[in-house]
Amino acid sequence: MIDHFSHADGLATFRPVGRHTLVSIVEAVNHAIAQCRELRISRLMVVTHKVTGVSPPTMIDRFLAAEDWAHAARGQVVVGLAMTPANISPQKFGVTVATSFGLTLDAFGTEAEALEWLSGYDSKGRRKKA
Repeated sequence: MIDHFSHADGLATFRPVGRHTLVSIVEAVNHAIAQCRELRISRLMVVTHKVTGVSPPTMIDRFLAAEDWAHAARGQVVVGLAMTPANISPQKFGVTVATSFGLTLDAFGTEAEALEWLSGYDSKGRRKKA
C-alpha cells in the first residue's frame, strides 16, 4: 500500500486501489497517518474512489475507524477523506467522533473538495486565519 502514498509541499496523498475489506482499508489509512507523523507532514488527503469491495460502514464501524485514526494521528495530522458519497453519512457521524477524539478530519465526495478543505490548514496542521 505504501506505493500509493506520495507527498509534496507539506501535503501527503494516499490513494489505495483495488479490492479491500473495511478492516484492511482502515488499517491502510492508519499506516498512511503514521507515515505522515514520521515524516512530519501535517496534512493527509485519502482518496478511496478506486477501492472496491467495501460496503458502506455502520455507525460502529465509523466510530472505531475514527478512534483508530485519531490515535494514529496523535493530534499531528489533519485528514481529508475523498470517498464515494454513499459512504459518507448524512450527519458525518465519523467526523464528529474523530473530533471528539482530537482528530481534525472531514469527508467529501470529491478530491477537489477535500483538497480545498485541506488548503485551509498550514504546514503545522493549524487552521489558517481568514
